[in-house]
Amino acid sequence: MICEELKSRKNFVEEDFIELRDSVEGLISVIEKYKDMRYNSSTYIDDLKEFLADIKLTLKEKKITDKELKNLNFLREDYFNSHTNSISEYGVYDKNNLEKTHKANDEIEIAKKRFGKILYKITEKVIYHMI
Repeated sequence: MICEELKSRKNFVEEDFIELRDSVEGLISVIEKYKDMRYNSSTYIDDLKEFLADIKLTLKEKKITDKELKNLNFLREDYFNSHTNSISEYGVYDKNNLEKTHKANDEIEIAKKRFGKILYKITEKVIYHMI
């Protein structure tokens, strides 16, 4: 099973999922900070909070199923494929304050990259064990 092979790797769940949890919390925080600059920010925040709850449950129970691991790969594709509602396309804009717009988008981009990097790291391990 994928899950058993991955769990046998030292601290797979603890280290990687703690980093994933922290990156999601950081992304939620920065989106909440600038949510007034985009009308549908709450949709992204709610989606990320739901994902965060799953991560926290995984950490609490110290286990993750094969299905959940496979779903992480699909989740990565959903969050980072270029389409209108993906997190990769998320940005904010204030026509009256371009300086704030640039600052906000720089912070958001850093948080998105951190989140994407750890999600990619985990899903690469999953894909490796699926082959």
